[in-house]
Amino acid sequence: MKQKIKKLLENQQLMELVRYVIAGVLTTVISTVISFGVQFLLAEKPPMDGGVLQWVIAAIEAATPGQVLIANAVSWVVAVLFAFFINRGMVFRVEGKTGLLKELAEFALGRVVSFLLLEQGLAWLLAVLGVSNILNRIIIQVLVIVFNYVVSKFWVFRKKDS
Repeated sequence: MKQKIKKLLENQQLMELVRYVIAGVLTTVISTVISFGVQFLLAEKPPMDGGVLQWVIAAIEAATPGQVLIANAVSWVVAVLFAFFINRGMVFRVEGKTGLLKELAEFALGRVVSFLLLEQGLAWLLAVLGVSNILNRIIIQVLVIVFNYVVSKFWVFRKKDS
């Protein structure tokens, strides 16, 4: 058993995928916290009737659609920046500063394309076809994860020939 675990830990491709999943979870947490935080800051605060947590939740729920849109835009930008640096350093282990801005631009472009094509375009198509919201979201999330991994690995952070 110990040998099998050691062999798994030595598999670089598997470990890269594990690091990618960890980075994705951290990015999702940061994005969610930022989005709700901005919604809280922008929303009109209701009277504080219950505990602090109930008050915070009520304030977030009171955010207008425009405030939610602003919060989601801010959280998306922060999440893309965070994801870029954690993917660059932890997942794909790119070293040095050479090409940093080019990589950042490519990474952001890849995320914009996945947002437009998959999260908006395909989600709309699946909705038109009558796929339930929950199944639609699951399909989109899986495709976005795969698309973003492929873009990052084979375009943005590809190994440069020496």
